Amino acid sequence: MRLFPLSDQRDLLAPDAVRRLTRRRVFAVCAGAGVATYAGCVEEVSAMTPVRALTAEAVWRDIAVQIGGDAVAVDCVMTAPELDPHLFEPTPATARAVAAAAVLIANGGGYDAWMDRLVDAGKNSGARYIRISDVIGWREPDNTHFWYDPVIVRQAAAAIASAFSGYAGYAAPAIAARKEALLRDIDAIVARVRALRAKFSGARVAATEPFLDRLLGALGLDEAHAEFQRSVMNDVEPGPADVAAFESDLRNGRLRMLVYNAQTVTPATTRLLSLAGAARIPTISVTETLPPKLRWQDWMSGILDQIEQALSSNVNRRPA
Repeated sequence: MRLFPLSDQRDLLAPDAVRRLTRRRVFAVCAGAGVATYAGCVEEVSAMTPVRALTAEAVWRDIAVQIGGDAVAVDCVMTAPELDPHLFEPTPATARAVAAAAVLIANGGGYDAWMDRLVDAGKNSGARYIRISDVIGWREPDNTHFWYDPVIVRQAAAAIASAFSGYAGYAAPAIAARKEALLRDIDAIVARVRALRAKFSGARVAATEPFLDRLLGALGLDEAHAEFQRSVMNDVEPGPADVAAFESDLRNGRLRMLVYNAQTVTPATTRLLSLAGAARIPTISVTETLPPKLRWQDWMSGILDQIEQALSSNVNRRPA
């Protein structure tokens, strides 16, 4: 986890400053309400001073909201489901949002390097900056789509809860309770992954790009055509030999499932989907961005539902 020292910027209150401001507001609220005790006003006042947080990706915003509750006001930079995160460029509005937050949460690993640039440029050198890549000790060339790995999400949740409690001490018990509730949901996802691994481990599958590698690996699946996937992810035309091998496997029904990123469909991937359909190979569509109105755990459950249904299918036969 990458941490920066706290500062006294106008839009960023350090914990002591928050406490001083809270006390002043408490006395004002108590006086106006005729309440004699400080403790009786804490709950009412705490809602007036939520911690300001900003996440780079929608999936980390969801985790932050589930943990922070009313004690934290969480904004997010990349929320549009049709957005290709790899092509995102920050705007002046992004810089202002970074400057206003007390806690910044980014994926890291180069996935959202623009956040590093804004912080390093002094847009908010006093914020507590959590990069998930730092939390887990990520090293190149490991996959950076961390949210598809429930074990990593568990580590991220603990780091985020710690940061929020450091700013909103009055809400620490509630934050801890919400974190534990989330961890139970994460553990349920982990248990389901283990069950599916026991059932489908070794099944040969492929994807149009390697965004789901962490989950497919946790499921014990044999993922083919890595070179093709890396080319697509890096916006490079796949080599003729890689294309031919992939297409041959599809035509001859040598794959149990094809995964594609619904946010980056290209002519090359469209052709693969067509070949999979002709060979009656199940395909599943997964987005790289958390869909609107879904919690992370519901999203993961839906993806696992798709995978289980595809691998359980009996229609995967070589075409006549």
